[in-house]
Parts: sequence; structure tokens; C-alpha cells
Amino acid sequence: MVSQLSEALASAALNDRERRVVERIVALLRDELNEDLLAVWLYGSRARGEADPSEADIDRRSDVDLMVIVDPSRDAGHVSWAVRPSVEAAAAAEGDSPVYFSLRVYDAERLRDRRAIRSFFFQEVDRDKLILHGSDLPEFGAAESRG
Repeated sequence: MVSQLSEALASAALNDRERRVVERIVALLRDELNEDLLAVWLYGSRARGEADPSEADIDRRSDVDLMVIVDPSRDAGHVSWAVRPSVEAAAAAEGDSPVYFSLRVYDAERLRDRRAIRSFFFQEVDRDKLILHGSDLPEFGAAESRG
């Protein structure tokens, strides 16, 4: 049986090393946050399939953008700072630079608020995201997802 993470990553514009880093990041988020981890989404050019996974030029390589949605009982800013060293270690363990892995952490109420005002950024994320963990969280406002 193919897991949600494996299925989503199969359609992402990631090379094997980047895929392993993302798998490590999702696993560490699951371990750290347990049931408070509501969703992990890959968004941006990597999710849309527009990035070149073989690009080695540091000025042209696209970031791997991840959005993490946590339960409203969690302080998203604290979570972001707390997991940052582990994210950096995950990239380093796979021989990649952590600067290419962008992690944005929001609580679900902030997601609801941003969707309610039709934030351009969140509309773009909802349009393009690949769901690596959880769902598109429709209970926190309308979402349009391709995946």
C-alpha cells in the first residue's frame, strides 16, 4: 500500500535527496507534534512541477516550501523555532543544505482567518499544494486543492 506521503512526493519536482529530506522532516514533525500536527503541505514550484530538481546552481535552485498547520492550542511561532534545528539536521543528514528547505508554521485558526479574507498567498498554496500529511483542512475555511 502506498502511503499518502509517498504518493504526494511521487508527483513533486524533487530529486531523491530532497525527497529523503522531506520524508525526514515529516517524520520528525509527526514525532514532535503527534495529534497536534494537522497537516503538512508542499507548495510552490516544487508542488506545481515547475522546478528543475537537477538544478545545482545555488542562485537558480528553487526552495522546497513546506507549510505546517498545527492545532490552535499550539503556539505556531514556538513550534517553528523548536523544530528548526531538527529540520536543519534532517537536511545535513542527507548531505543537503538546510537553506533550501523553507518551513512555515501556522495554527489552524490563522489558516481560517487567512482563507476568510482570501489571502492571495493562501489561495496560491491551496491551489497548488501537495498534501504530505493530514488533509486540506476544509473545516478551517474553503480550500481549492488539486491534490
